[in-house]
Amino acid sequence: MDGRPTIQDQLNEAPTGISEAGDETMTVSPSSHKGRWLRRVIGIFLTLAIFVWIFKPIVLHWSEVKVPISRTKVGPVLLASLMFTVFLFVFRALSWRRILIGFGHRLPVAPTVRIWSSSELSRYLPGVIWQVVSRIYLVKPYGVRGSVCSASQILELALFLLANVLMAVSCLTWLGHKLLAPTAQRWLLGAVALIPVLVFLLYPRIFYGITNAVMRKLGKPEVVNRLRFRELLALLLWNVLGLVWQGLAIWVVVSQPLHLQFTKWWVVAGAYSLAWCAGFLAVWAPGGIGVRELVFVMAMEVALPQRVRSNFNNPAVQLGFLAFLSVLLRLWATTGEFILAGLSYLADYHGALGRENAPGRVVKPGGTPAASSG
Repeated sequence: MDGRPTIQDQLNEAPTGISEAGDETMTVSPSSHKGRWLRRVIGIFLTLAIFVWIFKPIVLHWSEVKVPISRTKVGPVLLASLMFTVFLFVFRALSWRRILIGFGHRLPVAPTVRIWSSSELSRYLPGVIWQVVSRIYLVKPYGVRGSVCSASQILELALFLLANVLMAVSCLTWLGHKLLAPTAQRWLLGAVALIPVLVFLLYPRIFYGITNAVMRKLGKPEVVNRLRFRELLALLLWNVLGLVWQGLAIWVVVSQPLHLQFTKWWVVAGAYSLAWCAGFLAVWAPGGIGVRELVFVMAMEVALPQRVRSNFNNPAVQLGFLAFLSVLLRLWATTGEFILAGLSYLADYHGALGRENAPGRVVKPGGTPAASSG
């Protein structure tokens, strides 16, 4: 072994109660084991049912759907993927780095992006803990405790979720209560209801009060360094600006095959933000697979301008093509994630290999601190 902290060491740092000292907490009763597998089976069944619904109109009306599909060019999709990579780097990974700085840990950019992108890709694994656990494990050699890492990740995701809710509501509310399909309408109403809840929970006194209460209960050190309200507000506005950029990238993908004017970019921006919220909240689907596509199709089906809908003589063909676009956007986003992960590993290959001289590393391979974390 090279002396680096093991996965068990990182789990013992986690504030989520995943693992504590002693073997008793690791014992899983047969009933809980069966319940976990039952939830997985139900989740897989729901995901498969959603994908059957998505692909059914494509298959049934392929002879007509393939015409607008043929208008989708590879060049714009690749350009949009690069735009999405920029979005992930500038507005997502660097936002998490800014939160870590507020918590007292100034990591270099390259390892921060590598750790963030790696943990984001791990959310596609079955189970909801891997995104948290993998980030705790990867950031530990840089002097960040598991409790601080988890708190920073919760804050980052809460801010990004609120930004998506605000984008979806601002873009779709004016037509949602009358025109959106029942499924998308329920998600939109849920998004509206989330706004006051998220604002309340993100208020510094409330957020840090709850966080530190959990830390005390788990026997973990409290979060001492904090971001002030105006800093959280600035991060929220930064995330909203990032979603505007993301909406422009989505428009690049769908504008040509849909004949969608630039002035209607907000249609796809709002639909995608609503779909992201749905996928994020659907904890049974890894990475929101299936749910995000379903809600995007339902929102876009009625949010499209009448001039665009008139290009489809058959509503079923329109539905099939929107289903194709939803799957294409999943591939577009995943491509951007892999591009960022690849570039971050090239930029921080010393850290990826666990070398002692990696920039920002404060824990030697033997597990002893090498420097202060900032």
